[in-house]
Amino acid sequence: MNRSYGNAVRLALAAAAAVLLYLALFGEAPVRQTKQEEIRVQMIVRSSQSDYWHTVSLGAEAAAREFGISLNQVAPSSEGDAGGQLRQAEEALLSKPDAIVLAANEDAAFGPFLTDAEKKRIPVIAIDSLLTSGKTETYIGIDNELAGREAVRQLNALLGEKGNIGLLAYANGGINGKLREAGARKAAQQAAGLKLVDFRTCGEGDCEQAAGELLDENRLDGLVALNATASEGAARELKRRGIAGGVKLVGFDSSPELLELLQEGYIQKLVVQNPFSMGYLGVKQAIEAASGRRLPERTEMDTAIIDKDNLFWMKNQKLLFPVVQ
Repeated sequence: MNRSYGNAVRLALAAAAAVLLYLALFGEAPVRQTKQEEIRVQMIVRSSQSDYWHTVSLGAEAAAREFGISLNQVAPSSEGDAGGQLRQAEEALLSKPDAIVLAANEDAAFGPFLTDAEKKRIPVIAIDSLLTSGKTETYIGIDNELAGREAVRQLNALLGEKGNIGLLAYANGGINGKLREAGARKAAQQAAGLKLVDFRTCGEGDCEQAAGELLDENRLDGLVALNATASEGAARELKRRGIAGGVKLVGFDSSPELLELLQEGYIQKLVVQNPFSMGYLGVKQAIEAASGRRLPERTEMDTAIIDKDNLFWMKNQKLLFPVVQ
């Protein structure tokens, strides 16, 4: 064996040993890092006109400040504007960010966008809405089917496990709304004493009317409203009729109006997410993806059941009113 060949072999063995030592110490192979201060993250959420999405934005901004990266945020003015959101996403690709955090209004419509992002090697972090039409690095959010089931279980307990119930869903709820509805229907079928007698969808501005139709056309003991807009509309209609507690209402999310209606007795339970943490984790994992780190397939977030009795518990106040430093 000549001397140069022997030296090459020894160098290769030394390099392999170094990699094995790194793996033993740190558990994964070293990756090419982008300097953190140079990382640009684009966030695209479902609406700019929502307390929920405003809180997601606060969490994202907190992460951007903490990790010292550049964050740009865009959103359509309405959750119903899936086309407008898709255009914003396509424009974001042209700016070549290091990662994209996406809360999509629709699943199938974003398939071509996800394909394009993959070709450009721009990692996409899905938050709030699970996407199945293309590749995402991870999903951060709740199990919406499970949340729909839990809402009906809460109503069932309020009604003493018997009664007629209605469902009110948001027409532009996207994949989240479909999963919540499926879960709610499944739970109603499994509850021996409950009967799901009617279902309505509503859009911006007509959820009170839809709730009124449910109440006028059926003898309801309870209602489940599957998002914030539907919950606000149902509670307003119950308040207009002056029947606090007469028809039990379980809703979703935690806008200031919803919390006020809860305290007034027009809502009995709220299924509440943690939008601040969702925004924070979305940006944090986007940074990790941009740096070449492998992400978990999904980060499942819990929900909390808020009612008048536990509204002012410290842990629930921190969830409902996150303090931003």
